[in-house]
Amino acid sequence: MKFSISILLSSILLFTAFSLPVHATGDLTSPLPIKSADSISERALTMSDDILPGETSSRTYTYTVLRAEPASKSKFLSLDWSHSELLIPPSAVTIEIDGEPIRSIALSKKSAEDRVTIPLRDEHLTKGTHEITVRFTGILRGRMCDTGNTSGSWFTVRSSSFVSIGNKTNLSLKEYSSTFTQTFNKTLTLVLPDHPDAASYEAALLLYRQLKNDASDSDNVLIRYERQLKSFTGNYIFIGEQDGFTGPVATLIDDLDTSLEDDEMLLQRVNLVEKGNSVDALFVLANNSESFEGKLDHLLLERHRQQFDGEKLILSSTPSPQAAEDVVSLRTLGASDLILSGAQTKSTNYFYPLPVIDTTSSVEIDVTYKLSESLAVKEDGQPSAELIAWINNVPHSIPLDNDPDDMGFYHHKIRVAPSTLERATFLDVSFEARGLRSEAPCTDNDVDRWIYVSSDSQVTLPTSNGNTNNEVFLNMASLFATEKGVVLVVPDDDSSATLKNVATVISGLPVTPLTHQVEVVRASELDESILEERSVMFVGNPEDAAILKEKQEDWIVSGDKGIDLTQYGFTPETSAEYAWIQPSPWNTNRALVVIATTDSIDSSLMQTLAFPNETFSVAVKNQNGAIFTNSSTISDQADSINTDVAEIRTTNSIWYFVGFATLIALTVGLLLMMRRRKKSS
Repeated sequence: MKFSISILLSSILLFTAFSLPVHATGDLTSPLPIKSADSISERALTMSDDILPGETSSRTYTYTVLRAEPASKSKFLSLDWSHSELLIPPSAVTIEIDGEPIRSIALSKKSAEDRVTIPLRDEHLTKGTHEITVRFTGILRGRMCDTGNTSGSWFTVRSSSFVSIGNKTNLSLKEYSSTFTQTFNKTLTLVLPDHPDAASYEAALLLYRQLKNDASDSDNVLIRYERQLKSFTGNYIFIGEQDGFTGPVATLIDDLDTSLEDDEMLLQRVNLVEKGNSVDALFVLANNSESFEGKLDHLLLERHRQQFDGEKLILSSTPSPQAAEDVVSLRTLGASDLILSGAQTKSTNYFYPLPVIDTTSSVEIDVTYKLSESLAVKEDGQPSAELIAWINNVPHSIPLDNDPDDMGFYHHKIRVAPSTLERATFLDVSFEARGLRSEAPCTDNDVDRWIYVSSDSQVTLPTSNGNTNNEVFLNMASLFATEKGVVLVVPDDDSSATLKNVATVISGLPVTPLTHQVEVVRASELDESILEERSVMFVGNPEDAAILKEKQEDWIVSGDKGIDLTQYGFTPETSAEYAWIQPSPWNTNRALVVIATTDSIDSSLMQTLAFPNETFSVAVKNQNGAIFTNSSTISDQADSINTDVAEIRTTNSIWYFVGFATLIALTVGLLLMMRRRKKSS
């Protein structure tokens, strides 16, 4: 009997072992179909076409392998290009990987648009970061001992170029967010509960804005409600209160078996698996959505993301707010140490948000740089090259004939005129070197000619006085620079169209805000006390928000019969979307921004508002997709003010002349009277 029971128990255990699916650590069985096998990970070399100009040029790109991969047919470099049809042999392009030349290809008229596929070897697929360098040499038809540095010689690396390196996924949070921002050939979808509260809504929007900004293809970053999920394709981030999900995401959360305190936020990476297919997912969950406040900044701040490790992390701490610095380095602008040479004469552009600029504001850039020995030696007492700092499209020459310090560094301070920045949202800095190429016929002596610009170069910014631009869309970034930031009012409905509109607005902001800079509030939950010290931004139909509707007579777009766009020269019948900015009715020192539509909001409208190239307070996007502003009306108002001032000055001058003449007449009369009295006496 005991033997029979033992056999029965063994059979049950054996049956159970073969019946239950066995998954690796971090795997969750997907309740929905997974449509993509995700067998290949393709990463774009460049987000836009890269132009390599002149006789010789080069560009270096990087890719990261999370785990060592064996070489296979699916792992390769695909380089797409176009080049000048004037090139003749021996024009060539050489591809190097990790400093080793792999392939050189002759260029001629026949290869003006072409591509090459280069298999990756085992040493190109080891764990870590690898470099791909494209070197171009261009020889023009009819050339004989000229410099070759003409506009007719160019080679373009197309944005369709990519490197395919396999799909092994390291679930460690250490690889966040690079794993999710590689959206060149796959989507990244952020998923909200169907009816999120305001705090969950805010957290999802801020994370969406950050990831969309960092993604290799921003069009492949999506935001959805849980009910919109029918299958899984690409990568996913589920964000919200853990009890807020009620569908397939709720099933996955149950499998996580995670218990959270009210002040905690969970980060956990998993693989969702189904029938041999898998997708990568990250859960960002809170038991109480108020816990996202502050703690979400761990995901928004790069220095905190770099400290992540492991598959799971429960956060209860909040990053300390960083005070705005008036002196920052070029590194803070995103620059690394720059080496400009005859092959690469220009840097990329680096940006930093500016506070409100006035006529007393100033920006100074203290550039620290080194020169190659051949440049330090002057030719006939004159510098043989020139270094230019381009600041908001205005060139500033940096002398190369001053004296270095004890460490061999040169220093030059650039003072930027307020007029260069007063219409700018961002400080825009780039560097260009001229004269580094060989200019002597039939010789090439620019091999060692270079200028090194240190990323420790200092930028001194104007001190923010807490003011905001609340009358025109000149520097919308200043709204977020105040201590309490902006209230973003969203409609009450949870339709996918409204979510898309709000996401378009948040992703179009000229800054990447943290949780303390933006507070999302539902229109029905808005209280006037929130608006007394903060700027406010409404999204949607302004006449649907009760608290805003109460102030309609104060809107700058209001007329006798409601909203009147004709007063600014617009045609209401063709106006599909519109936006305006004005001093807030609740606090005239702050701003009221309304981005209005009864249908959809286009990203081009947000681009116009965030990065204006003219002064305006009202913008309209018509049904044909064109955007118009009231910049001419504002110019007319300014001209009218100037005319009134001139008329006042003219009137004052006339009265001054009349008064002066009267004074002279009285003085002469008084002297005559005194003279008559003397004679009579």
